[in-house]
Amino acid sequence: MKFATSDYFDKELLPKSILILNARKKCETLVEFCLMHNIKFMMYEIADSDHFNITPKLKPYTTYLSTKQYFDPQYYIENVPFVPEYIFNFRDEEPLCILEYKLSQHWNTKTQFDKRALRFFISKKEQDRVCKEMGIPTLDKGGPEDKIIVKLDKGRSGGGTGYKIIEKKKHHIIRPNDFIQRYIDYDYTIISHFIIDDDGEYHVYNHSIGKYGDGHITGNNVTYMYQYPFVDFPKEEIALVEKYFVTLKEHMSARNRIGLTEFSKERKTGKLHFQEHNCRPSGEFEIGTFDWQIGKFNTLVDLFTNNIQKEVEYYQQNTEIYFDLVFKNEKFGWGTGPDDGGLKITSLPYSERIKVFNTKDSVTRDRTTPRATKNATSLRKR
Repeated sequence: MKFATSDYFDKELLPKSILILNARKKCETLVEFCLMHNIKFMMYEIADSDHFNITPKLKPYTTYLSTKQYFDPQYYIENVPFVPEYIFNFRDEEPLCILEYKLSQHWNTKTQFDKRALRFFISKKEQDRVCKEMGIPTLDKGGPEDKIIVKLDKGRSGGGTGYKIIEKKKHHIIRPNDFIQRYIDYDYTIISHFIIDDDGEYHVYNHSIGKYGDGHITGNNVTYMYQYPFVDFPKEEIALVEKYFVTLKEHMSARNRIGLTEFSKERKTGKLHFQEHNCRPSGEFEIGTFDWQIGKFNTLVDLFTNNIQKEVEYYQQNTEIYFDLVFKNEKFGWGTGPDDGGLKITSLPYSERIKVFNTKDSVTRDRTTPRATKNATSLRKR
């Protein structure tokens, strides 16, 4: 892990105690950081869990619980030997987010969020409703004759699983936990990596592009390639993404959190729409894919010190190809990671200074900037 030693920050700003609610692979650098800086932590996982991406590397540091104990807030209140300043939950599933919410309220942690945020974190329907309310375009549900994709509104659907594709909507019997969208041909996805600071302001470090096959060399709608950082999106599309963060901050309250959002562009119409909001870091967080492996910053350092750069110097650009998705002609979801052989990453030298968009400066700028230049992207090449 790079840019994580006290040479880069004031160690006095770090927390003294942390509670970690999963033993996922993406928690590895969080544990490494705690060990490096002598931060007290406790980490928990379900003993009989069949969750994917549970890492054996963290087994020596993990307390394994029965399902009943794991989701019971009282267990932690009675057994965690300290009052945690931060709680980390790297799954956006309903029971875990509810557990995190209750414990954060009980201990008054720095990672608190309100009930509006809780509903938004765990439900695709709620995300769709809120975006419509904020004036952010979302994908429609389709008509009776339209092809649709059916996802779980709430539940264990991480990694792009738990979905099905229906050729005609009229043939689907709708269930209460269904989240339905018209099935479209995708052009690309904009993935935005953000941090929420102690004041509830959003800081967007960088954007990535996810490219879909068009049925020629790669199968239609196969998400085969990602590149990051990527700065060549149309200005109006980045303006829409930035508007999303500015308005979301007013809709709900959350603090000290790492996450990502996705906006997708329909190939036929050329329209960009909100896809989803993830209240936890992306996969590959454990190897610094979207921070210290490509730029001179460390998201954990910024989170704990609340000292976020105005712009970041990037020294490397990565291109990823999910060969397993290509070979299987997989229409939706994520491929396997680099350890499983499905993902190949190529890193090339790169030299760009990219401004970090933040919602606080955006509000100030909107009040003082002429309309003709208000929507200029802050993530363009300098």
